Amino acid sequence: MNVNQTLFSVTTQLAELTSIVPSQENRDEIIEKIFSLLDERDELLPSVQPPKDEGERQLINKIVDLNDQINRSMNIILSDIKKDLSGLKDQKKVHNQYINPYKSLNNLSAFFDKKE
Repeated sequence: MNVNQTLFSVTTQLAELTSIVPSQENRDEIIEKIFSLLDERDELLPSVQPPKDEGERQLINKIVDLNDQINRSMNIILSDIKKDLSGLKDQKKVHNQYINPYKSLNNLSAFFDKKE
């Protein structure tokens, strides 16, 4: 198996893995698998050879198409993570306001009403 076919195999695995929308419970496991496949693919990319015939050219085109699909899926996963992080920040803010409700009050105007 040459480098281009190995790269296609790894890219296909990565595309299948990123097409699954992870739940919060198994998201860490899936992200670790994605990182390991990305590392493996990163090692293969410098040794990619230019296509010699039409079959390899089609294989490279499939890899490029899969890469676009992977990028879209990774952006969806990233937006889900950002949404969860903003939700956690909001929960933390509400929790802190519940624990100490007077912390956010502004006491600067307490002594402005003095007699002249």
